[in-house]
Amino acid sequence: MLTNPSGPAVLNTTTDTVTVTKLPIHITRAQVLALLHDHDRMITMNPLVTAHHLQPASMSATFFKNELPEHKPQVKDGVEVPIPIYSITDDMSGGSANAGAAGEGEEQAASGGSWRGGWAKRFIPDAITYNAAIQNREDGMLTITHAPMGVHSTTTWLVRDAEDGSGGLVLEERGRVSSNRMLMGFIKTTLQESHDKLVKDFVAVLEREAAKFSEATTTASAQKPVSS
Repeated sequence: MLTNPSGPAVLNTTTDTVTVTKLPIHITRAQVLALLHDHDRMITMNPLVTAHHLQPASMSATFFKNELPEHKPQVKDGVEVPIPIYSITDDMSGGSANAGAAGEGEEQAASGGSWRGGWAKRFIPDAITYNAAIQNREDGMLTITHAPMGVHSTTTWLVRDAEDGSGGLVLEERGRVSSNRMLMGFIKTTLQESHDKLVKDFVAVLEREAAKFSEATTTASAQKPVSS
C-alpha cells in the first residue's frame, strides 16, 4: 500500500486520454473481441503485472457501490449480476517496462531526477496491489481500477470500423484517471510506457492467431475429399 492517504479533493486531478490503433486489414471483429474478453491474457499482457488472482464474487457489490450508474453491474430479478474483480500486483521498481520513465541515466537517478528519486522514492513502493473490475461488452471491454492512495481509473476498449473507408477495424481506448496531483505525472508516464507495449503485444497476438487460423483453414480445405 502507498504510505499517504489521497488527501482533500482539491488536491486531486483527472486526466482523459484517447488512443486509436489501426488493426491489420485481415483481423476480424470476432478475433479482437475474443482476445479482449480473455481476462487472464489481457491482464498478463500488461508488462507491469507480476501477479493476479480472481477475487470472491461477493466483492463485486462493494467494489461498484460508488461507481457511476452506467458502470454498475446489470440487475436480474432484483439482484446485481457479479462482475469479475481481480487482485493485480504491478512492479513499480523502475525496471523493464518502467525503464523509459526512469530518466536519462544513473546520474539523473542519483540526483533524484528520475521518478524513483526525490519524493517519489519515499511514497511509491516497488510493488503495488490493487483491485480491477473487467466487464465484457458487445463492442469491447470496460476496466475499472481502484488503486492505493485514491487512484481511480476507467478504461474502455472499443473495436469499431475504421473511418478511412479501408474496410478495416480500429481499436479505440478511452481512459480516465483520477489521483492526487503530485502523483499524476508519475502515473501518466508509467501508464504510457506500459500501454505502448500492451497495444503492440495485443496486435502481435492477433497477428499470430490470425495466421494460425488461416493455416488451419488451408489445411482443412486441402484435406477435404473432392466429390466426383
